Amino acid sequence: MSDAFGPSAERRVWLRAFWGFRPEEQGCLGFTLEGNRDRFIREYRAGDLVLIYGADQEHTPREQRRQVLGFLEVEALALTNAERSSEADQRRKLENGWQDRWSYAVPVRRAWRVTRTRIPVHHLARRTFETHNPVLIASRCELLMPEEAEAALNLPVSPVNVFGELPLLPEALASEAAIRDLLKPSRGVIPSFGDRIFSVEDDENRLYVLSLKGDTAAFLGRHHFEVNRKIIVKVVHAKVPQQRCDTHNAHLPSASQFKWKIELVSRPFPGGVKAKVAEDILKDRFAKCFETLGGEFFLGDETLISVEFAAATRAVSFVIPAPRAHVEDARMSRII
Repeated sequence: MSDAFGPSAERRVWLRAFWGFRPEEQGCLGFTLEGNRDRFIREYRAGDLVLIYGADQEHTPREQRRQVLGFLEVEALALTNAERSSEADQRRKLENGWQDRWSYAVPVRRAWRVTRTRIPVHHLARRTFETHNPVLIASRCELLMPEEAEAALNLPVSPVNVFGELPLLPEALASEAAIRDLLKPSRGVIPSFGDRIFSVEDDENRLYVLSLKGDTAAFLGRHHFEVNRKIIVKVVHAKVPQQRCDTHNAHLPSASQFKWKIELVSRPFPGGVKAKVAEDILKDRFAKCFETLGGEFFLGDETLISVEFAAATRAVSFVIPAPRAHVEDARMSRII
């Protein structure tokens, strides 16, 4: 294992060539030789990234050749390429006679595409190419020099979906930042001290339902057939629901595959007390219709949750988003 990566550097970065950058179809980092894959696993350290550049070969799109393309975050776990590749990718290998290539792999957990159009890899990794055989860099991965890794971590990137992992939310896919900023821990709030005098004024409040977007079965540790089309929801009220939703999401890791989203929201109540009464009534109704998960959390069919929300609070003319494609219950006609 290389000791060139000094203690002051943030992360080690490996360099590897491919005929493009397609994490959406290839959820793994593949090696043609098993020994190269096993060597990578032995030398891998938690937190390492793999920087992919376009190989200077005919199978690489011309505009991507010798260009920095993206980063992979992997897990040091031995598996086969077929376990983490889409049908389209496996068909592409078969049609081109590449069945014996990249068969030995490790899974990719997260990926980011470099957003600048042209960054020649030799400009970024000049010393690495001078001290390592380019063929070995392309086929088995080599570590960037510390100063090169430092520069690589400044590259602007956007997250991309990875085959075999849960899809990212649209707002995550639209984000862009230097990869070092996406990966570094957030700063804690600096405490302040002294007397505080403030007053809380009552104001309009809205009752709303948050739904947890992600793999519900995995979140609850159940089989998928047990949850089917059910979703996890949270019943709450607030002056500004979106701010509260954003606060809940801020307490989740940025790499989390789960995010809260406002599913249903009411027109305003005149004050917090009446909104709290409505919240308690709605919780009681949900407890009779759906599985309670403790506190204000419930598990139930997405369509029926919308129906019960409307029926329980019809008097204040709640605003309900358009129903999803699987609406089958005839009662839905009451809120369309």
